[in-house]
Amino acid sequence: MKKYNTMLGKLTVGLGILFPITSALFVLSFCSKGKSNDIASYANPEAPAVSSAEMETAEEVVTEAEPEPNRYVKGNHTVAEGESFSLVTGMYWEDIYLWPDLYVLNNMISDDPDKIYPNEIIDIYNRLGQGNEYSERETEMILDAYMQVYDRFKSLGPHKNSSAWTLLWCGTKYNQDFLKLYERRIDSVDMEMAEKYIKEEGYLE
Repeated sequence: MKKYNTMLGKLTVGLGILFPITSALFVLSFCSKGKSNDIASYANPEAPAVSSAEMETAEEVVTEAEPEPNRYVKGNHTVAEGESFSLVTGMYWEDIYLWPDLYVLNNMISDDPDKIYPNEIIDIYNRLGQGNEYSERETEMILDAYMQVYDRFKSLGPHKNSSAWTLLWCGTKYNQDFLKLYERRIDSVDMEMAEKYIKEEGYLE
C-alpha cells in the first residue's frame, strides 16, 4: 500500500508538470496557425484587419511607381556668336524655358548662366516631357534645375538680381506653386519681385 501511494504521488507530480507544458504548446500551435491579422486583432481589438485585396492593392502601388527618367546625349551643338542657352534649348527642345535643365546637364559649363561663348560644345540630351505635359518626377527635375541656376545667380552678386527674378517667374510655368514649394530657399526680396512679375504679367503658358 505504501509503495502504491508513493507511485501515485510521483504520477501526480508528473502530471502537474506536464499539464502547463502541454497547455503552452497548444497556445503556441494555435497562434502559429492563425492569420497575422487575427494576432494583430488580439493585440489591438480596435485595429481594422487588412484584407488580402488591400494588401494586393498596396503591392500594385509599389510595382507601378514612376520610373526615373532616363537622360542620355542625343548629339551636340557648337555655340555660334550671339547664342544663349535658352536659344539653343528652343532649337532642340522647342521650349526655351527648359534651358536651366540643359544648363545643369552640361555641368553648368559657364559661370554665368546668361552667357555661353562661340565654339563651346553643348551636349544635347533627350528632353523631359511630351509637348507641355510632364510627369510629377519630370516636373521636380525641372524645378530643381531652376533652383540650381537661381543659386548660381545669387552667388554672382546683386548685378544678377533681375536675372534671378525673371528665372523664378519663368519657373512657375511648370508649377504655379513653384515659389511656395521653395520659399525656404528663395530670398524674401526675390520672392516679392517674382510675385510682382506674376501679378503684372501672369503665369507663362
